[in-house]
Amino acid sequence: MKARQIAYIIWTVIALLGAFCLVVPDGGWHIGTWHLRFPTLTQALDMDTKDDELSMMNDSLLAELETQSVLPSDSVVAEDTIAVQDNIPPKAQPVIPEVNVSNTDSRAYLAAFYAALDSVRTKPVRVVHYGDSQIEEDRITNVLRERWQKAYGGGGVGLLPLHQTIPTRSMRQWLSMDGVVQTVQGGPKRYLVYGPRSMRLDNDEYGVMGQVAVMDSTLVAGSEDVVMCIEPIDKKRQGHNYFNRVRVLTDSVDGYILAQDTMLSPTSYTRHLLLYTLPDSTTKCEIHLQGKGKVYGVSLETPTGVIVDNIPMRGCSGNIFTKIDSTQLSDFYRETNTRLIILQFGGNMIPQTENASTISGYVRSTLRQQIRYIRACAPQASILFIGPSDMSTNIDGQMTTYPLVPYMDKLLKKMAEEEQIAYWSMYDAMGGKDSMVRWVEIGLAGSDYVHFTRAGANKVGKILYEWLMGY
Repeated sequence: MKARQIAYIIWTVIALLGAFCLVVPDGGWHIGTWHLRFPTLTQALDMDTKDDELSMMNDSLLAELETQSVLPSDSVVAEDTIAVQDNIPPKAQPVIPEVNVSNTDSRAYLAAFYAALDSVRTKPVRVVHYGDSQIEEDRITNVLRERWQKAYGGGGVGLLPLHQTIPTRSMRQWLSMDGVVQTVQGGPKRYLVYGPRSMRLDNDEYGVMGQVAVMDSTLVAGSEDVVMCIEPIDKKRQGHNYFNRVRVLTDSVDGYILAQDTMLSPTSYTRHLLLYTLPDSTTKCEIHLQGKGKVYGVSLETPTGVIVDNIPMRGCSGNIFTKIDSTQLSDFYRETNTRLIILQFGGNMIPQTENASTISGYVRSTLRQQIRYIRACAPQASILFIGPSDMSTNIDGQMTTYPLVPYMDKLLKKMAEEEQIAYWSMYDAMGGKDSMVRWVEIGLAGSDYVHFTRAGANKVGKILYEWLMGY
């Protein structure tokens, strides 16, 4: 076919589509229970006057965001990334009940954590941050850690899995067996309390990170002798780069550590724990693990100051804590002086849910049960729940907030108050309805309209820290 003929066909199709657009009524056609939509000519040519999408955003926050120099959009594209382009037809719009919430300052429920900060010069205070893919790469958590350690001392990045499948922004780690570096899925077999069912254990022995690696040659040949290598990504003098204590959470595995050309044996053994004391200002080491058993995680830390763990659970909705052995959780929280547990969940429920009753059951029953379980395991700790960010979907050709996000945010706040735990609304902190659209426009969130870029995650971490510390 000649180029002239191809061009003729293309222009003929464009003309026919334009003619069809001319006869399309606003809102499309309603035929029985069917609603057929097609863009009008005005919409196709983008001639509509755009409404002020940010009328509800906090003016002072918007001004600050507009003047900020941001990084390019580089948010994590997770395997569970939510498809936000699916249109929600009018008939699917949920009926959303009213939720009455108070305006009380929930930071009063963090009193135990604030009081513990007074003793960081003599013993460590631990913060455990659980969340979904929004905190992968150590995002948001790293800002809290950096600021707390700068203000109160402390070092190390806290907990790491034996094999890190999602690289972090803080520490580089790799696993080797017989001198061969393992692939992302290589090494001892991993089991998760969240994610694919094929990765579940037959029991509840997952450990505080919600996962476990099994060192057993019957599962992976040679996995009874592995080396975990750790070094900082940023060579600058960052507080989290320096540690002088390593905890290996395990049931029966033994081993030694090479640090600064010195071979170190454990200084103490307790149930589920090997504790190593390293030379001061250690930034990298090799952890040699030997024998058969389970490894629940490795912690890089210091004996004083603030230690902050980042525990992302991709695709998780926070409904898994009751499936983790309570003894494991209780022992860890008690022995590490955990005084603040942050739960950041809810976002994964929004795209797959079409009615308010499902959200209500999730918040008022499922999450409440998880919070009570964690409180029983860590009675000395304060609990902070962080609700989902604003998230956008395509409705009638416009990116706008998922209808159930504000409803979930209010339900979470009400439930948190009833359970006497702190609540921070990330939705409100961003600016409320349709704020995600603006964050995407200025480079603080990715094109999926769900995940933050690194600049956006840093911004969220800064706002959260200032709220926590009352700035």
